[in-house]
Amino acid sequence: MLDQRVTRPVLALSAALLLFFPALSALPAHAAAPTPTPTQLRAAHAKVAAAKLRVHSLQGQAELAAEAYNGAVYRAGVAAAAAVRARAAAARAESAYSVASDVARAAQSAAMQAAHQADLALAAQQAAQDVADTAQLTLDRMAAGAFQTGGQMGMAAQLFVARDPLELANGRNLMNSVGAFQQKVIVVLTHARQAATAATVQANDSKGRAQAAADQAARALERADQSKNEAVLARSAAVASQGHAAQVLAGAGVYRQRALVLVARAEAALGSAVHSAASLEKAAAAARAAAKRVQTGTIPNDAAGIAIHWAFQEIGLPYSWGGGTNDGPSRGFAQGANTVGFDCSGLTMFAYHKAGIQLGHYTGSQWDQGKRITSTADLLPGDLLYFAHDISDPGTIHHVALYLGNGKMIEAPQTGDVVKVSSSTRSDFIGATRPWQR
Repeated sequence: MLDQRVTRPVLALSAALLLFFPALSALPAHAAAPTPTPTQLRAAHAKVAAAKLRVHSLQGQAELAAEAYNGAVYRAGVAAAAAVRARAAAARAESAYSVASDVARAAQSAAMQAAHQADLALAAQQAAQDVADTAQLTLDRMAAGAFQTGGQMGMAAQLFVARDPLELANGRNLMNSVGAFQQKVIVVLTHARQAATAATVQANDSKGRAQAAADQAARALERADQSKNEAVLARSAAVASQGHAAQVLAGAGVYRQRALVLVARAEAALGSAVHSAASLEKAAAAARAAAKRVQTGTIPNDAAGIAIHWAFQEIGLPYSWGGGTNDGPSRGFAQGANTVGFDCSGLTMFAYHKAGIQLGHYTGSQWDQGKRITSTADLLPGDLLYFAHDISDPGTIHHVALYLGNGKMIEAPQTGDVVKVSSSTRSDFIGATRPWQR
């Protein structure tokens, strides 16, 4: 029992304190947080779920914007390549026009020469025909004169044959002269006919060569005109392609800016913790451990096997917006500018490049490359799986992954994560493609 001398002052002091600080009497011995009610717990869980949905939505929108940027860059590259090809085609067409013009001029010259030779041959033919006609007329007259004189030449025939009028008086050699002249006319007529025939053949040949040369010249001129028109069209196409490439690149800048804004919002919603080196290393270790336990399905061919093999080599590498080339991981843009890694289409592009199949760094172009697979029952390891905000609209595709079989896929999922094996069962699956089949 306590001494009364001690207890009385203590009690008095306690009473005094209570008079000055009455609130102290209401405090419990240990202040404890109030226990949340079931209603408060449900509200908190709903807020967390809403926050997760918000983050997922922002990530999806940012990924779609990034893929739109990749698509704009891809289309700009296609347009630029088309401009280069068009300029080369224009140069070839202009060169062809120059060559065709030279050929046309040479053909025209040859045609003129052939036509001149044909004119000469026709003149020679006419001359030979005239000689033959004269000889034939002479022979006809001789025959007619002999008939009228009973075997003797008439006066007209004698005058025609005579070399000198004095022969008319030399009646003793008249019959001999007639016989020799007949022989001479026959010989002349034979040679004249042969010459006329040869001249006709030569004239026809010259006319044929002239016509062929004229046709060749006409074709050469036609080719020259065609080449000229092609050169004009190719030059116009080059200018148009170059302008289109510039427009697409300008549009790419808009998509890039939108992606940057959405990425910033997603990062703000996620917080900086997910981007820490420790967090990424932890995710990478988990991804590598999970990958070792994955059993792929039956590999359909070498291309699929090579693509899957190289995708597995990148397990644990961080996601990087716009990251990835045909040669491997690279820095991307936005927050990926300082991160060496892959985005979704960069990973699949790299994997299939190793298999000798070229894909664009863009989900939209990869969707159009390869055989389309619409049913999950038909999927094979190596197929590319696509995911969209609206599974009825390929224009909303925002993600692509490499199918492994057995309901698994390799993907570069999103900011703050790493290349890893994931479940391929998702509600936003829109379809698949088989890159090794067209």
